[in-house]
Amino acid sequence: MKGGCYCKAIRFKVTGEPLWVGVCYCVDCRKISGSPYIVFAGYKKENVKILQGTPHDYASSKNVRRSFCTTCSSPFSYRYVNAEKDGWLFIPIGVFDDPSGFTITKHIWVSQKLPWICISDSAPQEQ
Repeated sequence: MKGGCYCKAIRFKVTGEPLWVGVCYCVDCRKISGSPYIVFAGYKKENVKILQGTPHDYASSKNVRRSFCTTCSSPFSYRYVNAEKDGWLFIPIGVFDDPSGFTITKHIWVSQKLPWICISDSAPQEQ
């Protein structure tokens, strides 16, 4: 599967199926995406290959690095450092060329969900 940022400065491809596809409702993801929630597909780093461009890293907290395109500001990834899922890249599914095949496997930070968001699937929910 391939994808990239809005301006096409960054292009990437992933191999294999995602290990996790989740909806995050936390305040940080809302602020960074400008949306009420964001959906990520999680892959091992070795299954993600940058074909073009270099995403810029931003330390959004002590153990989290987010990356984005410096030209168009499209988000590229979320990753943990020095944590259990170090070695994973969580890619917002909206940057894939065709995200229609993803299936949600989990909802996280549900305690921070805006009150008018309705979860209508049976995927597990945390917090």
